[in-house]
Amino acid sequence: MNDFNHFPNRIPIFPLPMVFFPGQVRGLHIFEQRHKDLLQMCIHTGSPFGIVLENRPTRAEPNPLPHKVGVLAHIFQVARQPDDTFLIQVYGGERFRVQQFYHDMPFLQAKIDSAPLAQTDSDLSIRMFDTVSDLLEEYLDALTQASGFDFQIPDIPETPEQLGYLTATALQINNEQKQSLLSKTTLPELFRDEITYLHSELDLMAWINSTIESPINNIFSGFGPENAISLN
Repeated sequence: MNDFNHFPNRIPIFPLPMVFFPGQVRGLHIFEQRHKDLLQMCIHTGSPFGIVLENRPTRAEPNPLPHKVGVLAHIFQVARQPDDTFLIQVYGGERFRVQQFYHDMPFLQAKIDSAPLAQTDSDLSIRMFDTVSDLLEEYLDALTQASGFDFQIPDIPETPEQLGYLTATALQINNEQKQSLLSKTTLPELFRDEITYLHSELDLMAWINSTIESPINNIFSGFGPENAISLN
């Protein structure tokens, strides 16, 4: 399904201090007026908005533009709060690349192009699937033991692309590293970086689990429209 057939290529943009992936579900608290305006526009038009990772201000650039590779956020639940803020649930759709930002509305907008991940069904992607799947299960087991939270998933995704984005969501790495994963051009490139991160994180988890005894609490949040893995 190509989300870009269903709305204009100029969309509202919501920069956030997080990286959002296709297939991921997140809850957002909307409290600034400009983002309330963004929400009202999306509800009125039925269109998604784009989530991109914000860039931190610096002395040289106090108002930096956000990263240009992001993901469409489809709104599927809105709850107005007594204080006139909103709690919303969004589902990650297609990846996009910003061609141009616009500042003529209260909120940021952008002209975007579709940026689908390449080689998702290649022989190499299919061969790498089992390696990443096995490492991800081992990693989530180690995270559960180290943190005391249940990070297990009901089922490993059936397609290589879904596994790639689920793994990127699950990895406990910083936002710049996650943005690098989101920006990969091909699935084999994404898998290669994830394998490197998984091995590194497993080494860390092994050290933690050898020194810390952690209780287990079942508060897992899943992945997909109904079960979003949301670990950061």
